[in-house]
Amino acid sequence: MTERFKQYLEAAFRKIRPTKAAMDYRKETLVKLEELAQDYRIKGMTDDEAIYDLCIASLGDFDKTLADFDLALTEVPKKNNLKRNLAAGIIGAVALVVALYLILSLTGAVSWGLSWLIFLGAVTAAVVAADVVLFLKAVKSDKFLVARLFNIATVVIVFVFLYLVIELTAHPRYAWMTFLAMVIAAIAIDIAVGFITKSKLTIPEIFVWLIVTSVLLYVMLGVSGAMPWHPGWLLPALTAIAAVACGAGMLLNMSKKAKKDKERLFKNAQTQVDEEYYTKW
Repeated sequence: MTERFKQYLEAAFRKIRPTKAAMDYRKETLVKLEELAQDYRIKGMTDDEAIYDLCIASLGDFDKTLADFDLALTEVPKKNNLKRNLAAGIIGAVALVVALYLILSLTGAVSWGLSWLIFLGAVTAAVVAADVVLFLKAVKSDKFLVARLFNIATVVIVFVFLYLVIELTAHPRYAWMTFLAMVIAAIAIDIAVGFITKSKLTIPEIFVWLIVTSVLLYVMLGVSGAMPWHPGWLLPALTAIAAVACGAGMLLNMSKKAKKDKERLFKNAQTQVDEEYYTKW
């Protein structure tokens, strides 16, 4: 029996590369087959042919198992190479940022009071990259809550960086409006993510975003003098009225559709019951 197992395994393992790992796996499989054959004998089976067939059948689709085993041996080094390359890329990026910081600062191209923004910009870029990676993983695993919260945090970090750059370089009077724009951007990105993830709250969120955006724009334009406070207040007021009207219209259409769906289901049920009466005894 052992020799037959060996012949089978030798023929099967010739379909994959002759690695040491494959040899060890072949030996382990032989031990398992021998133990299984012994179990069948203990249970009272005496037909060696039947025992052999049952043991081989216990391996399932062994060709596929071996192919997956061999593929795993090639994927592990690739994953290790990916991690090594990623680590090397991160180290290179950090070195580049440090070198850029020192060169611009020491040469006087950028003052020491501003050159630290290079580091902050690098951190911001890293956070954005991490956010993209996290979201892509969330799309594959259907776990979006953490990704959406991280999206908002990323928007906050990006706009804080933009505020510091604008405030320290241009010294504008209304740099603080960057934070108002941050709110608009955060909700807009969350809505975009909602469409991608097919969230049921996306449509109501759009109406909220429209109202919030109109209010913030009213404040920004009013403070800057680009629009008078009166009748500028009509902007958020009319936006709110339009959003409420659109929301009411959507709810009405959904109600009508639900009613039609119920009527159709009722008619189908009636038809089904009538048809069953013809054949039911």
